[in-house]
Amino acid sequence: MDRLATMKTFLRVAELRTLSAAARELGLTQPAISQQIAGLERHLGVRLFHRSTRRLALTEAGESYYRHTQQILQSVDEADESARAMSTSLSGVLRLHGPVGFGQMYLSPIVIGFQRLHPDLTVELVLDDRISDVIAEGVDVAIRFGELKSSGLIARKLATFERILVASPDYLAVHGEPETPDELVGHRHVRFVWSLQGEAIPLIGPHGHVTVPVRSTFLANNAFVLNEAICAGLGIGGAQAPLVQTLLDEGNLIRVLPNYAYAPMDIHAVYATSRFLPRKVRAFIDHLGAGLRQIPGLRLNRIPEMNV
Repeated sequence: MDRLATMKTFLRVAELRTLSAAARELGLTQPAISQQIAGLERHLGVRLFHRSTRRLALTEAGESYYRHTQQILQSVDEADESARAMSTSLSGVLRLHGPVGFGQMYLSPIVIGFQRLHPDLTVELVLDDRISDVIAEGVDVAIRFGELKSSGLIARKLATFERILVASPDYLAVHGEPETPDELVGHRHVRFVWSLQGEAIPLIGPHGHVTVPVRSTFLANNAFVLNEAICAGLGIGGAQAPLVQTLLDEGNLIRVLPNYAYAPMDIHAVYATSRFLPRKVRAFIDHLGAGLRQIPGLRLNRIPEMNV
């Protein structure tokens, strides 16, 4: 039995909870995965998984073995990284995940620049507005916006940006420009389809927080589509300041209620662990921080990583 390979297989099965998913990720057949796990259980003399027709669950012995295996493999990774550090080149695969709008406009050139600096590294960038499962999908670094839910992961806050209300000059010429948040009720609204607030927008102004009901007439799940709809005169909408700064400078959009804005939104780099952080991950996060400094409308943060 190749103990190290079998431990790696066990770790992925424990995290993915299905043999088929682990087989696809590891490039093995499901029977081969099953044989490795069965052989490991015979070697240890304990059952590691409760088996059902759909999913696997760790036994008490499995939970204990998982924790120790995770530490051992992290130590092996650290040893590998220490040896590779003698070389200036990065290699292997770096898997990244980020939001679509910001990713297309700003993240993709940063990532492309990083790969050009490290040509022996294979970079996979997936842009998707859903929240990825960092562990199950093997993501090295996920770029996430806003408040983070508890997940057992590590997060480093990189920057903060403002979200503002904007409209096209043509829309305001026809419908007038609101002078107070209450007047937004009479306007057409453009918004993200999965907004937590629904038909209301929370703003912060000179006198604190205010929530205003709105009437949405156009909804989409992509920031570029929403900005295009606002430019086309479909209504007033919220926008990420970095994504519309050029449109504001060129006069294609006008900021509405300039004394009011949504709560600032944070940008985080999220990854599985800070212990034995692979050199490629640490190098990318440093590169990302440098790239964010070039983006207008971002306020950079120097806050240490935290558990989420």
